[in-house]
Amino acid sequence: MSREKLPFVLMRGGTSKGVFLKEEDVPSDRAKLTDLLLDLFGSPDRRQIDGLGGADKLTSKAAIIGPPSRGGTDVDYLFGQVGTVRPEVDYNLNCGNLTAAVGVYAIEEGFVAPVEGTTVVRVHTVNTNRVVRVEVPVKQGRPVTVGNAQIGGVPGTGAPISLDFAEAVGSITGTLLPTGNVLDLLDVPGVGHVEASIVDGPNLAVYVHHSSLGMSGVESPDQIDSNEELKARMDAIRKVVAYRCGLREYWDSRLAPSTPMLIVLSGPQSYRTCTQSDLVAAESFDLVVRQYASGSASKTLAGTLTATTGVACRLPGSLPHRLIAANDARRGGTTLTFGHPSGVINVDADLESDGSKVRRLVVIRTARRLAEGSAFLKRPF
Repeated sequence: MSREKLPFVLMRGGTSKGVFLKEEDVPSDRAKLTDLLLDLFGSPDRRQIDGLGGADKLTSKAAIIGPPSRGGTDVDYLFGQVGTVRPEVDYNLNCGNLTAAVGVYAIEEGFVAPVEGTTVVRVHTVNTNRVVRVEVPVKQGRPVTVGNAQIGGVPGTGAPISLDFAEAVGSITGTLLPTGNVLDLLDVPGVGHVEASIVDGPNLAVYVHHSSLGMSGVESPDQIDSNEELKARMDAIRKVVAYRCGLREYWDSRLAPSTPMLIVLSGPQSYRTCTQSDLVAAESFDLVVRQYASGSASKTLAGTLTATTGVACRLPGSLPHRLIAANDARRGGTTLTFGHPSGVINVDADLESDGSKVRRLVVIRTARRLAEGSAFLKRPF
């Protein structure tokens, strides 16, 4: 029997917003699921006016939640990045920000029994078959949403949710250093030789210095997105890395491949946020980062990429390590701070001295339930 009405929950996790669906309510066939999500989100359309999409890559996301299929975990989480201008849903990556919301959702929906004080939710990220440990504050059997944690790109404050990505390294290629090197010299058609570090943590990232692209390093997302020549050079670098990392089939089959992510790096320099035009002072962070993929720059730094960048900074000889060396020696400890277009984000990155093992890789986010109800589809499923 076909259905036109679909129960959903709208949740914010960190700087992302997503439509949460239960695995039992959607098709298991990936092609049919993709058709459903495009219908649900109103894609393809830049405004997503006829669906639940938020008209931005940070708010055009789906989370499919079900009982665990992997031992030692509490819940399955399938992530879908829904295209706004192209009719595709990318399942080849995770959203770390939404993982915070998965922890909250799992408790609220009864997948995990609440434990007073802190409830640990071990999330199996189906896309990459990795595990993220989520610690959710709980009071009187319910997730706490009110608190003093503030994150760049989200107004106000909320209760801190801890995401430990230590078990999520090698998510895309299966290994931390896909090329076997902490630093590579890439020969990129149309660009030339580019020095880069390619690191596969909770997400696959290629790190380049802003000078390699003729950038200042503090460009806004709009400035990047309006520069077609710059984006072409960025995509050329990403394509070379994708091919080198064994992702040729994936890359060639997508209209707008999301991985590898390109991270443009700069040493500390002051800039203003793209959201409120607030001043982000150079002395308040270790690195400037600008994230690019799928044809546009991000207004923030993804949670998975924050964790990946934390790992990269701890690998002696890598480009990020070289750039943070002076600040890191001055500040000490394991916490690193990155300046993104909407503010700053922190990661507690603790590795063995030789980079052979990740001991701790924690990002703090906030999350909450925004709405719930039934969505009405144009096409029955």
